[in-house]
Amino acid sequence: MNDTLKRTHLYDWHAKHGDVIPFAGWEMPVRYTDIREEHMSVRNSVGLFDTSHMSRFLVKGQEAQMFLQTLTSNNVSTLKVNGGQYTICLNERGGTHDDLMLYRVAEDEYIWITNASNGPKIHNHLLKHSPNFEVDVIDKSREIVMIAVQGPKALHLINKITDRAISDYGRFSCYRLKLAGYDCYLCRTGYTGEDGVEILVLDTPFNDEGKQKAISFWEELLREGEEFGVKPCGLGSRDSTRLEAGLVLYGHELDEETSPIEARIPYAVKFKVEPHYIGYDVVKHHKKEGGIRKTRIGLVMIDRGIPREHYPVLFNNKVIGKVSSGGLSPILSKGIALAYVKPDSVIIGDTVEIDIKGRMRKAGVTKWPFYDPEVYGGSRTQ
Repeated sequence: MNDTLKRTHLYDWHAKHGDVIPFAGWEMPVRYTDIREEHMSVRNSVGLFDTSHMSRFLVKGQEAQMFLQTLTSNNVSTLKVNGGQYTICLNERGGTHDDLMLYRVAEDEYIWITNASNGPKIHNHLLKHSPNFEVDVIDKSREIVMIAVQGPKALHLINKITDRAISDYGRFSCYRLKLAGYDCYLCRTGYTGEDGVEILVLDTPFNDEGKQKAISFWEELLREGEEFGVKPCGLGSRDSTRLEAGLVLYGHELDEETSPIEARIPYAVKFKVEPHYIGYDVVKHHKKEGGIRKTRIGLVMIDRGIPREHYPVLFNNKVIGKVSSGGLSPILSKGIALAYVKPDSVIIGDTVEIDIKGRMRKAGVTKWPFYDPEVYGGSRTQ
């Protein structure tokens, strides 16, 4: 592998047990056994993901809330201690600088978790604007291991390794507690559509001791979860589960030219907030008055074929957009996709065509998630 690629604390374990590939500047496991098998483990039982490649910034100081409100689109003032929110960091044009999770862990202390590919960009963005506030920004990415535990049996596993009643912690909460004797933040969030948690293992510096601590914790989760059918899961099933849930991915559904209104994630954008955040006027215009150039839709293949990124989408023989993410749904055993098309060009129930390497294949416009939420997904276990 390229020596310039970064490695997480768990790299040695991944290299021994899985297939490691370059991803967003990192060497990460794409699979351990079979992607579909790992995918269904998350849907039916529980899967573990190493998400330590994501960036984690500590933002603290008496003006931390005001600082964060100028940079993120959700309402930071509603975020109570031990709470979390999904939010967007916008540029001046209303495009997406990054999407992120923000957790308030103390009165004047927050943890900002951002995409791996955007870590340096967002760190520079935070440092650029921080001198205007009484606030400190500290990169903790290499001192905190991050592991996602996802699936309908995820909380059963967590309950085995703590003396706290995890069911008392609601969605989008974040609490500091001991898990199997390790000092952690337990965040009731995830990126698979299923119930579960994301664990921040504290005091894990990127050295031999920290790496061994991370591997020991990871292996403890595997041992304790064996009765629930736990499996380690790689990037392949992480992407297939988020796609099946209809969740956006930066670099595909989100980028510097795409607003959260165009991406149809309006729940991450609030307008009755002070001070106004960067990009406020643009997204408010998109929300209240229109002016969007594209909109996100869901597609399920009618014909055989797997839709992939950039494939053209046609309606009535005219190109109306292109696929942003696509793949095979293990639940449906069909190709599914998220795509951007011209506003008001199609509605749910319409049939479009996807140009798959020069062959026109029919697909139906549908809503997400692509699975039945009464059978799969976090809503059935909450």
